Amino acid sequence: MLNITDMKQEQKKPPIFRLAFRPFFLFGSLFSVMALLLWATYLTNSSLPWQPYGNWLWWHGHEMLFGFSTAIIVGFLLTAIQNWSGIPGLSGWPLAGLFSLWLLGRILLLFPVAPASFIAIIDSLFLPLAAYMLARPIVAAKLWRNLMFVPLLLILAWTNGHSHYRLMNGGMLSLPDTQATILIITLIIVIMGGRVIPFFTANATRTQKPNPLLSLELLSIATLGVATLYSLVTGNLSPEPGIGILFLVSAVANLLRMGRWQGKLTLGNPLLWSLHLSYLLIVISLGLLGAFHFGLNIPLSTALHGLTIGGIGLMVLAMISRVSLGHTGRMLQVGIWITLGYGALAISAILRVVAPLILNDPSTLYLISISCWGFSYLSFVIIYWPVLTQPRVDGRPG
Repeated sequence: MLNITDMKQEQKKPPIFRLAFRPFFLFGSLFSVMALLLWATYLTNSSLPWQPYGNWLWWHGHEMLFGFSTAIIVGFLLTAIQNWSGIPGLSGWPLAGLFSLWLLGRILLLFPVAPASFIAIIDSLFLPLAAYMLARPIVAAKLWRNLMFVPLLLILAWTNGHSHYRLMNGGMLSLPDTQATILIITLIIVIMGGRVIPFFTANATRTQKPNPLLSLELLSIATLGVATLYSLVTGNLSPEPGIGILFLVSAVANLLRMGRWQGKLTLGNPLLWSLHLSYLLIVISLGLLGAFHFGLNIPLSTALHGLTIGGIGLMVLAMISRVSLGHTGRMLQVGIWITLGYGALAISAILRVVAPLILNDPSTLYLISISCWGFSYLSFVIIYWPVLTQPRVDGRPG
């Protein structure tokens, strides 16, 4: 049972700030649509009347990771810790303060009216503060199994700060930090996916959850973890066959891993097949990274966009559409528009990956890919706005 006893005080909190998933899922998704519309505008007309912090290319890569992705991760973790620990999650004014810090960072990076050092500090504070708020209930409840998410958030904070450091020291791009951040987030998804996807699938299909094979679990996670650590420490962006082996082994191991999760039973349930499809796109993208490191004619950005759109983007939409229903007391069912959104994100990933491989000028397919993302997340914002801004339908707190 959660230690929430004063329901009158709970009801005084605005619904949007009753748990962390509400503001971060809603406005993180809305921000991703706005950010990609601006990026599409820049791709079609590079002479926009203003320049964001850094430059448009730096801003695009940074904000889709540290503006969108980390907001969703923080919203998910600060909500999940309530279920894990039985301690009430972050809510009310403390949550509003953390959200405001995230929002201020997005505004200052888009409209850099303050000194660069001030903007960097404001933006860099969000993840360490979120890590601290996550660590408190983990330590209080002695949930040492979940403590690993705290250093992962702190490592993301480091790559964020380092990308600002590179920029302020004359580096127009922060591709090593971008690559490391994408791999760290992918690692988080692989770790969490192995926990929740087979669990959700078994519950919904009323089948026995497969017992994880320790050797396969270690191989799936450790190979990706070592490759991620290598990227974080060295910042290498050139083909390296040794790292290619790690990515290929991770791809095969994760393919075998997900093959045990009964994905064929989920085809009639969009909330399930979207999770499995996203995980498959991660596997394919890891294979593309392996191919890049073995010198095949595959741009690094192609494989990384496979991870960001197909892995992160689709997995996020699949998870937030499910979590938002469950944590507001609603049935775990989605309608046609969210289902189409899942498919559109898969198309977005595929188009972004194949475009530079088949066309000399892939800009049109890039814009279609962006449009697919926009359709998917705008559908989520519109449909889930009342879900995330109104009290739970069952009258419970949260």
